[in-house]
Amino acid sequence: MKIVCIGGGHGLSQVLDALKNMPCELTAIVTTTDNGGSTGRLRQDPSQIAFGDIRRCAETLGNPENMLTILSEQRFEQNNDLNGHSFGNILLSALSQVTHNTSDAIKIFCAMLGVKHTILPMANGPVDLVATSESGERVFGECHIDALSTFPKQLSLSKAVVANQQAVEAILHADLILLGPGSLLTSVMPPLLLSDIRDALSRTSGCRIFIENLVPEHSAVDSIPANEQVTKAVEILGYKFFDVCLTPDAFEAMDLRAIEKEQHSSTHNKSQLKHIIEQLLPYQDDTQPNYSIKVH
Repeated sequence: MKIVCIGGGHGLSQVLDALKNMPCELTAIVTTTDNGGSTGRLRQDPSQIAFGDIRRCAETLGNPENMLTILSEQRFEQNNDLNGHSFGNILLSALSQVTHNTSDAIKIFCAMLGVKHTILPMANGPVDLVATSESGERVFGECHIDALSTFPKQLSLSKAVVANQQAVEAILHADLILLGPGSLLTSVMPPLLLSDIRDALSRTSGCRIFIENLVPEHSAVDSIPANEQVTKAVEILGYKFFDVCLTPDAFEAMDLRAIEKEQHSSTHNKSQLKHIIEQLLPYQDDTQPNYSIKVH
């Protein structure tokens, strides 16, 4: 079983955490347009991609007893330039400078943490996210886009970049492709703007499942009704990127209580999410599961 997960932030990490012990070949395709926090500061070097979400995925899939996995999460608390940086982000940045190759840097980092699955950036080169408002104003960078008060009219990348070709191949040969959960505009959609990934998602025979968020994002996405958000995303992208859309209502229809989030969190319960994904696997064989699900 080959499963591809696309997205970024805590949503992607939660899905990977749910699936990492399943008997499958797991590939994470990670959004690399983040420009906030430690990642944003490191990206002041124009050659650097956003490594933060890649680091988080590696920590999720890495050996939890490996000292480097533990150190990777450690944030410096010092009254100097290191303050707020995570050790993992700095290590990835250093590996990128030494290897002069983003993919090689990530492979080495994953090997150091004992990652058994594959983690890929959406593209090997640095790029930013750009939104265009209804009034025509162009807004650069994820942080500013997340702060918009209205859903943008358009979403694009700041320059032409080539999709990671290993990611493209993984999509083409996947049995199951999971997109989300996470910020629709800034975590899920950026990889889908790349033409090679768009073409791969259109050509793949794998079942494409979009997992919606459990709670409002508190971003521009919330400016339109929840039942219109995915439709708007498809309109902006210019193509339908999923076969099945898992909404909170669909979870409830399964009577599995998977809508219930982890305690004191807005993320999916990983054990219940794993159970639901296992129940969805019949879709790859064109058989219909015995529960209600929203199919657009």
